[in-house]
Amino acid sequence: MTIFKRKNKTGSFDALKLISNLNTFYTPFGTNISKSDVVKICIDRVASQCAKLKPRYIKIENDKTVSEKSGKLSFLLKHKPNEIMTPYDFIYKVITTLLLNDNAFIYPRFDKYTGHLIGLYPLKPITVEMVIDQSDHYYIKFLFENGDSYTLPYENIIHLRKHYGQNDIFGGNGSSGDHEAILKTISINDSLLQGIDNAIKSSMQIKGIVKMNGMLSEADKKKQRELFDSALSDSVNNKGSSIIPIDLKSEYIPLDVDPKLIDKDTLEFLQSKILDYFGVSVPIFTNKYTEDEYNSFYESTIEPLAIQLSEAFSIGLLTNNQLERGEEIVFFSERLQYASWNTKVTAIEKLMSLGIMSLNESRALLGLEPIEGGHKRLQSLNFVDADKANLYQVGSKEEEDHESND
Repeated sequence: MTIFKRKNKTGSFDALKLISNLNTFYTPFGTNISKSDVVKICIDRVASQCAKLKPRYIKIENDKTVSEKSGKLSFLLKHKPNEIMTPYDFIYKVITTLLLNDNAFIYPRFDKYTGHLIGLYPLKPITVEMVIDQSDHYYIKFLFENGDSYTLPYENIIHLRKHYGQNDIFGGNGSSGDHEAILKTISINDSLLQGIDNAIKSSMQIKGIVKMNGMLSEADKKKQRELFDSALSDSVNNKGSSIIPIDLKSEYIPLDVDPKLIDKDTLEFLQSKILDYFGVSVPIFTNKYTEDEYNSFYESTIEPLAIQLSEAFSIGLLTNNQLERGEEIVFFSERLQYASWNTKVTAIEKLMSLGIMSLNESRALLGLEPIEGGHKRLQSLNFVDADKANLYQVGSKEEEDHESND
């Protein structure tokens, strides 16, 4: 006789079905890290701050003078990168793609007749492959979701990389990125959250079963169910009680439901690992940061991305001759500086006295609108050129003449 064989019992299927409905299950997280709400918030914190950067096409002369270039490229960077994106949208999408895939590709589209730049387009390929011809020229092959495939010279693409080191060309382990390390943490975090959800649900489910003693016909069982449903409905809806009366022919069998909740420290530890992966601190994540906390976030996370954007766009959009002439594209961070009112006032006092800031630049730092003639820069007379300092020393000339006469 098979020891695992069960005897058939009347009504056993319904009872087993009821108990099985009380069980909870885990669903595998998968491999798409963007499904995690913590990941989405982290990426938003970084991308939204990077989107405040101001891309400018400038020229540096004699390592001192900076002048902004005019033309189509300058217009695209400042106002309209392409037909459907603002500069904020454009940078936000590029950074989001970079953080999700460890790589971001931007296609500069040029007019085939005039050669003028038409727009800048963030790409979203499903696979990317590097191809090298016999002359050691690099080409990059894109495959998109609609099945279209294009092979373009690598020098015609703006390529941003994160976690660059394991692969010679791409960030992470390849063009699709590498999130194996953080995926483990996200999966564990997701499983724990599912456990909390299941614990809450199980605490609201049936706590016991009412067993009808005796052999009942199908008609009698149906009648008993109807009477029980009516008593349950009347108890909950009319009396607000959770007690259901039963007679001597019935027996209440409690179900042992003991949901376990995850402790707070464990959840915070797992979440902190995800935050650290994206360079986001808890105060930045919750949008409750101090001046020093924001400045630390800017220097450790945002500033490196601003430098990377500046270098990649300069190389991707300018010729070698233009770069040699001192032309470059810089993503300025003047809209990113977070500081208290007192810190801003102190900075204005010091910078204006050195002739570094104009009146309108000072007003913009305080959130005020520009004024007419505000482009002027003021400077304190307490500061002089070090090479001419002796000319401002009272009596220096007279002392030199007196010594020569002696």
